[in-house]
Amino acid sequence: MKSTLTFFFLCLIAATARADDRPNIILIMVDDMGRDWVSCYGAEHPTPNIDGLAKQGVRYETAWCTPICTPTRVTLLTGQYPFRHGWTQHYDVPRWGGEGLNWNKHTTFARALHDAGYATAIGGKWQINHLGKQPTALKQHGFDEHCVWPGVEAGRTETEQRFWNGHILTNGQRAKVSYGPDTINSFLIDFILRQREKPFLVYYPMLLTHGPHSTTPGNQHNAPQGKTALYAGNVTYMDQLVGKLIEAVDKAGVGQNTLIVFTGDNGSAAAGKLNGKPFAKGKGRQSDRGAHVPFVVRAPFLTQGGRVSRDLIDFTDLYPTFLELAKTARPDDATLDGRSFLPSLRGSEDPFEKRNWVFSQLGDFRMIRDWQHILDSNGNFHDLTKDPLQQNEVSPLDKIAPGRRQRLEAILNRFPKNAPAPFAGYESRYQKGTNAD
Repeated sequence: MKSTLTFFFLCLIAATARADDRPNIILIMVDDMGRDWVSCYGAEHPTPNIDGLAKQGVRYETAWCTPICTPTRVTLLTGQYPFRHGWTQHYDVPRWGGEGLNWNKHTTFARALHDAGYATAIGGKWQINHLGKQPTALKQHGFDEHCVWPGVEAGRTETEQRFWNGHILTNGQRAKVSYGPDTINSFLIDFILRQREKPFLVYYPMLLTHGPHSTTPGNQHNAPQGKTALYAGNVTYMDQLVGKLIEAVDKAGVGQNTLIVFTGDNGSAAAGKLNGKPFAKGKGRQSDRGAHVPFVVRAPFLTQGGRVSRDLIDFTDLYPTFLELAKTARPDDATLDGRSFLPSLRGSEDPFEKRNWVFSQLGDFRMIRDWQHILDSNGNFHDLTKDPLQQNEVSPLDKIAPGRRQRLEAILNRFPKNAPAPFAGYESRYQKGTNAD
């Protein structure tokens, strides 16, 4: 009996030792992988660690980003749509020049949480500032610590490497490492262990599964043949790194008070399979499959998990959700387009607490969808439940469709014109390097 009471009081002390009980936040974003490579979404390729996260949390059926890399990253960091922040196309700042994401104009969610007392770290890819010319950029954007591949810098061939012999920047120090994704994963695990006594934010924009696709430490001695096989190997190793991070969180004793989001930055760069059917690659595509990504959330303090949700998620929603978790107000200079999805995580059935449409944009092309229909700025209208690859227009015999179309069109038409692009020569430079993200 005495030992039982001792154990109980030790647990009580451990639970109350951290004076600030606000939850930790971890945002994991895989690069260039959609739902068609995640087995809990019906993909053929196994992803056991992501599947395990889904079993412990909530798997969202419909989450939208933008169909390409850097616009997605700026959208989630600022909580604004591309037409508002002006980053409507992919743009690689270190390679092509330009100012990059201006911290005097945009307060990222990292800065907002840092100012609210969170310890903050980023590990992964950062191409939206030239870190060689702006060495304090990550600090200005709110990150206490960093371990990143800064992107390909013009005139520096060594910066092209991100995987084997990766050129990685760790807290201001550049070094060639054996395998970049491993170095970043270990850095983040160390950060979590060091900061577990206070609320922390980890932003993990992964290097995998972006090209150039090569072997990983998991298959280097038995190299797969062909581009798709190499991509599949990258997916497998990415899933293992996700598993290592989750395991570290749980072993550190902070799992019960940590929100973990797993998602992607655009559709897949390689065609996969979804529910037994071939699924065309989505990266850069002006369609649902370009913007529709996996979105899994584990939050034991909010939900017991094991749930699949039809609630709609938009990447502008991450910022206000993090603010609500951190119990902090929106920065005075921040215009946020999203809304918190905490009611959804709690299982709310109140439709007024949730979205009924999501939006995405690539260049001047815009699209909007609800649970069933999608409308784009070219006037194309599809029923995604019957036509997920958008190959056939909605039948004129569909009696519900006209009203749905009119509603989506009214929402689409109320959005303002694009803000000016944040770079000189933006469009011409983009055309030179469309796939160089």
